Amino acid sequence: MKKNIFSTVIIVLLTFSVSSFAQFPEDALRYSTLGTGVGARSLGLGMAYTGISNDYTALFWNPAGLGQLDMSEFSFGLSHLSSKDNSSLYGNEKSFSTSSTKLNNFGVAYPFPTTRGSMVFAAGYHRINDFAGALSFSGFNPVSSIIQNYARHGISTTKSPKGNLAWELYLANIDSLSPNSFVFDSRIQDSVTQSGKILESGGMNNWSVGGAMEAAKNLYVGMSLNINTGSYSWQRSYSEQDLDNIYRTLPFDFRSLFIDQTISATVNGFSAKFGMLYRMSDVVRIGLSFKTPSWLTIEETFTSQGESFFDNGDNFKYPYDKPSKFKTKYDVVSPFMFSSGVSYIIQDLMLTADLEYTDWTQMEFRNAPEDLISYNTDIKEMFQPTVNLRGGAEYELPAMGMRLRGGFAFLPSPYKDDPSSFARKYITAGVGFIVQDIVAFDLGYAYGFWDSFRVNYDKTSRVDEKIKTHNVVATVTYRF
Repeated sequence: MKKNIFSTVIIVLLTFSVSSFAQFPEDALRYSTLGTGVGARSLGLGMAYTGISNDYTALFWNPAGLGQLDMSEFSFGLSHLSSKDNSSLYGNEKSFSTSSTKLNNFGVAYPFPTTRGSMVFAAGYHRINDFAGALSFSGFNPVSSIIQNYARHGISTTKSPKGNLAWELYLANIDSLSPNSFVFDSRIQDSVTQSGKILESGGMNNWSVGGAMEAAKNLYVGMSLNINTGSYSWQRSYSEQDLDNIYRTLPFDFRSLFIDQTISATVNGFSAKFGMLYRMSDVVRIGLSFKTPSWLTIEETFTSQGESFFDNGDNFKYPYDKPSKFKTKYDVVSPFMFSSGVSYIIQDLMLTADLEYTDWTQMEFRNAPEDLISYNTDIKEMFQPTVNLRGGAEYELPAMGMRLRGGFAFLPSPYKDDPSSFARKYITAGVGFIVQDIVAFDLGYAYGFWDSFRVNYDKTSRVDEKIKTHNVVATVTYRF
């Protein structure tokens, strides 16, 4: 089983009961993944900022870079994310979009007076990922129906059918083999038109404090401590219809099925980041940093309700009065992330590049039910280490106080054997203005594109997706 989370995919498999839902390795990936970073300047440079980090946003990229500041800074930024999903289900294409505008960052950096070297402290808020996403799909499925995922025809069970969505909605019957043993009589098996819409929102935030010092001439070291907070919201409206009137015989004179489900989650945790930056000369800087795992606690609430319609006018809803509601709680530990970067200045042109290594097989579920803990083995088999590549350039027009930027980022899929089309690719651009070395205005833009897919219940319900995103960040920095 494999699904790509970078399309802000939510994975909820419909299990045999409407009253149950499950978490999967993709949930751990969602909360472990970082977005396009913090600040407009870094976005315009293709997110290659480990070897620069000479402003407040170093607190996120490479805390050691704070040591380069010789003036206090206040930084404020907004971000806007627009995501479009083009889907295909059995050759039928649909499109759906969503957007999100959030606070990207605010904070302050303050250099303490020193007799030698530097010592700088900073504190602030960062938006480190945005989960905004949307999917719409529709198509005729000739080979399967979700009803079989609830009540597979001819399968015997000792579990009471009470709470089984298909049985509660009269989409499947049971025959008793004994007082405690049943077999499903489930005739709606394929040739249905499937449709659905999914909306996702929420994101991850850091509340950070940190500092840096010049440990030796031109050698800076630093660290940041982060309180992680976040939320995640997912809602899906799913339907199946017998538009060709294939099912006409009672009691399986099926006309349509509708299922509405939601997930609402809160996330809390902590992490840290350590960095080093060495200014080899006036034109060359190299930076190294690593982020510790994030230790996260997730609390989720899941709701579900279904409704069926039949040709003879019958209509059933389950639960009848209001959606069922269930809560769960579990921990996720994200993997270490190691970054290195270099920047090089040639007159008015600066070049920068980053490498970032993450071993996604190190993700873990903890303090969770036994079935969820068992997915830690699947994580070892499904995921792989990745090396993200980022690069950018900045050209300064001194007479105009303007800086022009461009960049590119290639982020491979963390899933084993995914094709390169599943890697996230970003083409970035940006512009910055500095007024009297006191106020800086920066605008960054990133166009992202990659392929993905998700399944509604098994591989016969696969929906292929082509994701395109537009991310804009605007930052104002005041130095004093």
